[in-house]
Amino acid sequence: MNFKLFGMLALAALITIPAFAADDEKTKKKKKGNRGQNNAGAQLLKQLEDVGLSDEQMAKVKELGKDVSAKMKKIRDDAGITLEMTKKRQEVAKAMADSEKKGADLVEAINKEVGFTEAHKKALKMANELRMEFHKSVVALLDDDQKAKLPTRMKRFAGGQKNKKKGGKGKGNKSKKENPAPAAK
Repeated sequence: MNFKLFGMLALAALITIPAFAADDEKTKKKKKGNRGQNNAGAQLLKQLEDVGLSDEQMAKVKELGKDVSAKMKKIRDDAGITLEMTKKRQEVAKAMADSEKKGADLVEAINKEVGFTEAHKKALKMANELRMEFHKSVVALLDDDQKAKLPTRMKRFAGGQKNKKKGGKGKGNKSKKENPAPAAK
């Protein structure tokens, strides 16, 4: 009888131990997958790998990133924006990426689809402005050689000349003196 009881306990242990181990693996993977997700500095450093940052620059980016991440988290928490809402918004944005709407119209459609309130929209705008300022401050830490190596989407934070010309002399920018209006008949 003792052997039957021992056999049952051994069988139960064989079944339950791998189940607990699998749960442990899932939580480890989940924690590992979220690492750096709330750290703006870590995300930006990943984008700037090819720029060749010095150790001092990397430390400064990490420090600025922790500060910005904390501020952005506070903004989201104060507005009641949850991780689930953020994930849903990302999914909706991905689904609507090929729509005919662009720019502000697309953002408005995404927010409407997700069900964001005015407070949520305001918080997103504030967090985005904070992120933009963070990117500008990080780019300001770079020297000219490093700025030249910036990824294309980061170059807008480097300042300098834009591709669009505003005014000035050139083709298509004739003044009224050069092209007088036709006389009325």
